[in-house]
Amino acid sequence: MDNTSKKAFVSLICALTLILVQQAAWACQVDEFYNTKEGSLAATTPEILNEAEKYEEDNKDKLAALLGNRSVLRLKGDIKVQVLERSVEFKTLRIKYLDEGNPYWVKDGSLKQINCK
Repeated sequence: MDNTSKKAFVSLICALTLILVQQAAWACQVDEFYNTKEGSLAATTPEILNEAEKYEEDNKDKLAALLGNRSVLRLKGDIKVQVLERSVEFKTLRIKYLDEGNPYWVKDGSLKQINCK
């Protein structure tokens, strides 16, 4: 093989390797999509979420009012959601249901990683 053929062969191998690696990485985006944990609270803002968690401990009537007006909801288990934003200050995640446009905030431990194996 001459020098040009060797370079073309190496370039082809590198391109195929990149394509295969990219497809494997695309198949499982665990850093963006998660499953919900049953019973965790979600709210329209981080402040309302903190308020709702306080009410869950000592004021069920106020929590029921927040649940009634849909500013707070309880997560159902194993629903796939997309993480849009992370708040280090509040230790929360802004999520979006894949079939719904309204984003909600949840505490960091309210989601489970999706295992692709």
